[in-house]
Amino acid sequence: MKKLLLGAGIAVIVAAAGAFGQSMEKVSINFRAVVGDRTFDCRESYDGIGTTNSKMTVSDFRIYVQDVRLVDKKGRETPLKLIPDGNYQTDKVALLDFENGEGNCGSGTKELNTSVRGEVPKGKYVGLKFLIGVPEELNHLDPASQPSPLNISRMMWSWQMGYKFARIDTKTAGRPNGYVLHLGSTKCTTDAATANTTCGTSNRPEFAFEKFDLTDDVVAVDLKALFAGANVDVNQANTAAGCMSFEGDGDCLPVFTSLGLSFEGSAVKKQTFMRAEKARSGMAAVERR
Repeated sequence: MKKLLLGAGIAVIVAAAGAFGQSMEKVSINFRAVVGDRTFDCRESYDGIGTTNSKMTVSDFRIYVQDVRLVDKKGRETPLKLIPDGNYQTDKVALLDFENGEGNCGSGTKELNTSVRGEVPKGKYVGLKFLIGVPEELNHLDPASQPSPLNISRMMWSWQMGYKFARIDTKTAGRPNGYVLHLGSTKCTTDAATANTTCGTSNRPEFAFEKFDLTDDVVAVDLKALFAGANVDVNQANTAAGCMSFEGDGDCLPVFTSLGLSFEGSAVKKQTFMRAEKARSGMAAVERR
């Protein structure tokens, strides 16, 4: 019996040592903002948007990403351990920032962030999954006490209601004063006794790519595809121009469909907002150590 216990103890120690000694690699998942077949630029305008083939300019284009996972050939998912940088990433969430403060984005920031960076155990990964969103445990905290990028007031509705997981502000031919997508959780209530907030509708779409080459692929984030089924020139409800994610807003259905989300019980369809494609630069995205 003592020999069996000793052998079991040695096995546990060896397994633990193997886990702690596991080789890691740094991974950068690159994103590219596009409008159809054109690279997004704050200084440009874009024709052929939505069901009316409208002309559009964009003044803000930012998205939070959470729960990033790499997938191997057997379909096993490995979480990407985000590397906090004091600016665009904490250990749980990253902010993609496609606006550079130029042209139509004059009220934005100069810096861009078009990648999500982290570490995973060395391995052969062939796919990618992630959510647009902010983790629920962080979604209703006071941004004034949070690290960057969770302290950006323009990415909040209020600290009780939570973050705008995506903020895309535009102007169109028919809506020159603004047409927007502000994606976030809805049906939120705050308990008066505990101050805890819970939301009935999460609105965190998942994006999954069965084939994604970390060394040569990027995620294209396509505004033209996002608004393909939307009439961006006419307000479809007696609400703010565009979609604010709240129930009763007729502008949300076509946009949520593109995001792969249900809206007011609508059928969930395959998302069309993002796609994997080859990086034009050919720059490797994996740094081993």
